[in-house]
Order: sequence, then structure tokens, then C-alpha cells
Amino acid sequence: MKATILSILSIILVVILVIGNIHWNIRSESPLSTIHPTEGANTEVENKEQYFSLDYYMSFAKSWPDGAQQVLEEKLTDKQSFHILLVGSDAIGDQELGLVTPLQEALASKYDKYVTVESITYDETSSDYVNDNEYESLISKKPDMVILEPFLLNDNGVVDISTTLMNLNQVIKETKDELPNVTFIMMPAHQLYNAALYPMQVRDLQKYAESKDIPYWNHWEAWPDSKDPKVQDYYNTEGDKSKANEQGFELWSNYLAKKLISE
Repeated sequence: MKATILSILSIILVVILVIGNIHWNIRSESPLSTIHPTEGANTEVENKEQYFSLDYYMSFAKSWPDGAQQVLEEKLTDKQSFHILLVGSDAIGDQELGLVTPLQEALASKYDKYVTVESITYDETSSDYVNDNEYESLISKKPDMVILEPFLLNDNGVVDISTTLMNLNQVIKETKDELPNVTFIMMPAHQLYNAALYPMQVRDLQKYAESKDIPYWNHWEAWPDSKDPKVQDYYNTEGDKSKANEQGFELWSNYLAKKLISE
């Protein structure tokens, strides 16, 4: 009798061990709860890559010129990038300190890969730019929008404003002959304290732009007045040349970013 009871208990113990082992194996084969966030994250990434809203991207471009908005919509429809080119003297800066890097970051945060920006600088006069056919390097980039600072500081006291505007006409004509849908936007270089000739050149540039129906982005609105000594805190002077400093480029690039990104 005792032997029979021991045999039954042994059988029960074996059954319990087998059932426990089977249950453990089933749990091991099932996805663990700690894996779920990763799986969800992967799905979220896939959904983001698949999701595309034309209206979403176009909503940021409400302040763009009509022609540029139309080209952007066409580019987005084909899921291609709209390319912006900053062109000007060394006054617009470079990747390390200038307009292009903060604009790249700002545009990428809203348009993702669908709006890009780069810059080309030329540190001679507008006449040299035209005579050297430097506009060919502009054309080779095939921009959809050109934001141009037309070398006014380089021309200051060297090239008459009427000649500057004539040079500007040629740059625009040569570019539009090759890229008929390109949009030009004019802007001055940085503000200067108590300058005499330079503000007159800038006013003539603005009048020229208005007469040609070319958008003029007057970032000087964001700077201290030219008669205010505080404006000197926003640029550095070396010899007879000046250039915006970190504060100046931040102010300038923020203005452009607000033009390019409507919130």
C-alpha cells in the first residue's frame, strides 16, 4: 500500500514538472512586454516615412512669392526637393558663421528633406561678378529660389548704384533664360552705423525691386536703427570691411526663417 502511494505521488510530481516546463516554454516563445515599445517605435518610424501631406508642407510656405509656392507644390507632388540658393558677398557669411547653417536647421525642422538651402559667396564688385560670368556658377546649382544680396557693400564707393542695378538686371536675365521658373528675392547686407552712401544704395535697391515686382526682404526692420550706436553690437569691423557677428547673423537668419516658414 505504501509503495502504491509513493508511485502515485511520483507520477503526480512528474506531471506537475512536465506541465510547468510546457508553460515556461510557451511564455518564452511569446513576445516579452519589454519588446513592445521597440516594436511600436519601429511601426511609428515606418508610418512617418509612409505619411506625406502636401497641405502640411505647403502651410509653412504661405509667405512665399506665388511663383515659388507653385513650384514648391509641383516639387512636393513629385516628392522632390525645392532648392534655395543664397548668393552674395562675404557679408552673408559661411557655414561656420553666417546665414546658411541656421537656415538649413530651421528649414529641415519643418520641411524635412523637401526644402534645401546652400550659399555661394563672391567677394568682389557686382561688375566683376558679371564680367567674370560668375552667374554661371549660380545657374549650375539649378535653384528654384535665389535670395540675393547684390554686393552692395563691395560696390560702395566703387561702383555707381545705377551700374549695380544694371549688373543685377543681367544676372537675373541670364539666370531666367536658363531657369525660367526661378524666383529672385532681394535683400541688403547687414545694417551699418551712421553710414552715408550705403543707405541710399539700399533705398535704390528696394525701389528697383519694387519696380520689377521682385520681392524685397528688408531684414533691417529687425536691426537697431542705423543712427542707434547699439547697431554696432551686431557687426565687426576690420579695416574698411565689416561683417555681421554672431548676434547679427542670428537676428538676420531669424528674419529670413520667419519669411520662409509661416507658423
